[in-house]
Amino acid sequence: MSQSTQRTIHVVATSHGTDNANGQQLIHDLRAELEELAEDQIAATLVWHEAYVDVQRPSLDDVVASLPQSEPAVVLPLLVSDGVHTTSDIAKAVESRENTVAAGPLGPLPELAQVLADRAAGHLDGDPMVVLAAAGTRLEVGQNQVQDLAGQISRILDREVVVGYCAGAEPQIAEVVQDALKRPVIVLSSLLADGYFQHKLVSTGADVVTRPLLPDVTIAQCFLVRLQETLKESGYVSLDDEVRSL
Repeated sequence: MSQSTQRTIHVVATSHGTDNANGQQLIHDLRAELEELAEDQIAATLVWHEAYVDVQRPSLDDVVASLPQSEPAVVLPLLVSDGVHTTSDIAKAVESRENTVAAGPLGPLPELAQVLADRAAGHLDGDPMVVLAAAGTRLEVGQNQVQDLAGQISRILDREVVVGYCAGAEPQIAEVVQDALKRPVIVLSSLLADGYFQHKLVSTGADVVTRPLLPDVTIAQCFLVRLQETLKESGYVSLDDEVRSL
């Protein structure tokens, strides 16, 4: 066993937070699934921590501050795309502690595009408008990730996929659905779990609104990919300690 497989690495799995009980449970289940998957796929001793950037406790700042100073840590955003929470909240938490790095959010992974395309596939009769719904951010980097994801879905389905946001960016999802006139509309939810924004999608009156991303083992695996990337890029896991299976 190499030195890196013996060291303890803290993983702070950080979500936004929600008042929705089902949404809370889905995030808890995701953390448990990630921990189980990591045991088989990552050759290192990982200690998992729960944290939030809003609404729920414990807060990310408090969790990071409580970690043993001598042991490395990775903040794993349980978030779909970049925004203020990654570029500000998570970035500041990482800067506050030595030997701490942040993984990227889910982002426009091809596996995510395939999941969403598969959810649309059974609802394409009648030439509906396909809308990718995202939480929204005022930051260009996050908007570009959503547009990238929509482009991938469009290529898979061989049809146009437009984007609508719940907040923070234009166009707003309700406006996109209303502009469809008499054409049926499928709203593909790229929201992670149940909560206020998912209810907002349902209230648009779209003909079909897909469920949030969770639960889905493919989505969990995508988050694990982001963790694996960061562990290797940071040097916390060496090339000799490649994942056991993908």
